[in-house]
Amino acid sequence: MTRRGRGREGAPGIVPVYEGPEVLTSLLGRAGSPHGAEEVSARFAEAQRTGEPRGAVIPGLFPEEPHFATPEDARRLYGNLFGLWARLAAGLGPHDDAPEVAAEPELPPLPPRGALEGEVLPADLVEAVWKHLAAAAPREVQRRRDRFMNAQPDLAAWLDAVPLPETGGLAAADLVFEAWAMFDQAHGDRLEAVSYRSLRELEEEPPPLEETQPPLAAYAAEQLDVIQDEDPGFDETARAQVERAVAAGVAALAGAVRERS
Repeated sequence: MTRRGRGREGAPGIVPVYEGPEVLTSLLGRAGSPHGAEEVSARFAEAQRTGEPRGAVIPGLFPEEPHFATPEDARRLYGNLFGLWARLAAGLGPHDDAPEVAAEPELPPLPPRGALEGEVLPADLVEAVWKHLAAAAPREVQRRRDRFMNAQPDLAAWLDAVPLPETGGLAAADLVFEAWAMFDQAHGDRLEAVSYRSLRELEEEPPPLEETQPPLAAYAAEQLDVIQDEDPGFDETARAQVERAVAAGVAALAGAVRERS
């Protein structure tokens, strides 16, 4: 990711928007698929006829692991694939009424930045932040990612260096970025830069996220559940690596929050 109203069916942060066959064919080619929209449409239609799940069909569109220049490119491709799947399930074709644009979601209000009194991110803040990120324009999301890189250079460098499986590595980076956005909204300027040393100390055995930040743990678990459903290569070993990296990043962020003066 839907997760309680998330934009993508079964996946957070991805809105199913089918932009038409030309756009989908271009996105598929850039990601390494030899198939065009017409062939994908035929495969989807046959899968729906035989009861094959979407998550079993999409990996077969790529002879190798798909590659993307940015996380937004991945979200756009999968948003188009999910949108096409939904159109076919509704009896429409790849050309009928395309492009189809999803209705704008109703966003919950963000709490004032820096207003959180306790240490645990509440569920309503977690939900509000991911929904605002999911609905934001790509330029705004990139601006937030640039701010993350500037505010947390050691955390960004550690994410590049920490051993992670190819499958799920993007999810780990996205989850840590989203966690930073949640901590930033909750604690404002009291959130200081994480040190590389603290991350190295935490990375092998971080405190369980389910115990330290339960609402954020539930959010992360749902996203990783979706990846397991969609990608057969994302096994329990790969998931454990990603969960450990996310828990370490979150623990470091929590430790970088100053007490109120």
